[in-house]
Amino acid sequence: MAINLVSLISQVLTPQLVGSLARAVGVNEAVAQKLVAAAIPTILAALATTAAAPGGAQKLADTVSNSDPDLLSKLTGAIGGGNAGALGEGANMLSGLLGGSGLSSIVGALSQFAGAPQGAAQSVVGAVAQTAVGTIGQQDPSNWSDASSIAAMLASQKSAISAALPPELSKALGATGLLAGLGGLGAAAAQTASSTVSSATSSAAAATSAAANRVQGASSSSGFPMWAIILLIVIVLAAIWWFMTQNKHPEPAKTGMLQAPVETVLLPMPGSWT
Repeated sequence: MAINLVSLISQVLTPQLVGSLARAVGVNEAVAQKLVAAAIPTILAALATTAAAPGGAQKLADTVSNSDPDLLSKLTGAIGGGNAGALGEGANMLSGLLGGSGLSSIVGALSQFAGAPQGAAQSVVGAVAQTAVGTIGQQDPSNWSDASSIAAMLASQKSAISAALPPELSKALGATGLLAGLGGLGAAAAQTASSTVSSATSSAAAATSAAANRVQGASSSSGFPMWAIILLIVIVLAAIWWFMTQNKHPEPAKTGMLQAPVETVLLPMPGSWT
């Protein structure tokens, strides 16, 4: 049966164990899960790069051979007991394989990717590194006991590692050389990340340009500049408002009773009576 190290390591680092790891390093479970999920392919990619370098495969085979056969069970117990100090051993081991700058690059990239403090990220990297070495050690020794076999095993994992590696990390670590062991697959993942960012930027620029063109088109099609159109609309609205308010003056109220017509009566002058 073909080996899938990404899957095997993920099965060891269960959600319950990652929850204990989160409490041990002082981050919430969502951040810890994001760190672990990204650290697994990142560390395996770095180990594949080490195995492809001169003398690196033998160094890696010796590390697996000299590891504690009960490494995984002891690591699980340390994490469950909140012993964050034991995780530092994994970080030191990885530093010996990759060099101090390699460890720092991985920790920095993962810290930024998951939004976690660098101290917490380094502890998680230590835990994942020990899990990776312990998982490799549980496989048939023919897969890792010498330089050529462990190099061949890690080379066979390139596709699975690349598929699990977040594009953002591929881009962040692309210039460090830590992903060189993935060959063109690592470069393709980094290119995917760059293309996604470029596509989003181009889409935003296109939308902005289209909006500007619509405004300009509306102005040019009418033959007037836009400011003149707006001013004309304001004047028309003001005229309508004035007309409506002038026609709403109330008529004067009629109070009192109507006056009766006045009749003039001519009376005879004195002495005119006959």
